[in-house]
Amino acid sequence: MKLKTSLLYFIIIILPAISFSQIAITNTAEIAKIKAGNTFFAMKDPASPKAAAYVEAIKKTWTLSKVECIKYTDVEKNIAPNNSFVTIGANMTSSNSTMESTETRIYLELWTTNGNYTYDPKKRKHFNQADKISLATIELFADFTAQNYPSSLYKMDYDASGHLENWSSNIIANYIQQLTMLLNKGETREIKTAFYKDEFKKLSSETLFIPDYVMTKFSKNADDKTKKYEVKEIFDGFNLNYKLLSLEELNEKILNNPTPFYYLLFIKTINEKFVTVTNSKTGEIIYSQYSNSPSNFKSNDLKDLQKALQKK
Repeated sequence: MKLKTSLLYFIIIILPAISFSQIAITNTAEIAKIKAGNTFFAMKDPASPKAAAYVEAIKKTWTLSKVECIKYTDVEKNIAPNNSFVTIGANMTSSNSTMESTETRIYLELWTTNGNYTYDPKKRKHFNQADKISLATIELFADFTAQNYPSSLYKMDYDASGHLENWSSNIIANYIQQLTMLLNKGETREIKTAFYKDEFKKLSSETLFIPDYVMTKFSKNADDKTKKYEVKEIFDGFNLNYKLLSLEELNEKILNNPTPFYYLLFIKTINEKFVTVTNSKTGEIIYSQYSNSPSNFKSNDLKDLQKALQKK
């Protein structure tokens, strides 16, 4: 699949697989700088009706700096020393002439530059990957199509057409809340971080809301989402109150429910998986469990959560 713009060249990088925690803060030295500039969230078309809810959520929750949503094609012209960008990135695990049938790590990335690049349309000099400074990444659960043909994501509206599982306007809003919280504190988030916060103990008397995509038997070799686990295969022995709901229902509940609640997300990448629990109002992740096995969601994932809760 031929990359058609220089933007895709520096977003999609051919590298070995790299492991990160589900939200990784890798560079705090640049935070003060980007607070003084503008942050640009890049997407195919901010004016698209399908992007509207995302644009609204981004503008509401990004508080670290001035924020604007722009087209991918406008990234280079906005590169300046204090400016930063949030883009969907992809690291290819292998390469060939067609860039087909290869697995890819997909993530949302906050990055800035070292100031060496100056946009000049007359010279047609494109941004160099070596001048990019990554500050943070959020792992995304991409399906077969998005992993094997990552450039297709940049041709889609910002809703990703269902090719990202842990992705909706209000889930993204919660991720932004968590990200800005960590960046404001200047906290780094290390590789393979697993943790639970004091607030996690409240879950013992609450209902845990779980998106029903966890019941899918995801295939490594196809976009087949028709095969499902039986409820007892996943929830047998799980004693907490829970409710399964669609991703669309979860998205609406985050937006409209005035009372904070807790919801689970399952994120599977090419070589690992994460299970998290998030506060719907603050966006704070109060529980995060890591596994270096990229398996589907299992009953043991809930048992680990239950054991952690019993320790609290």
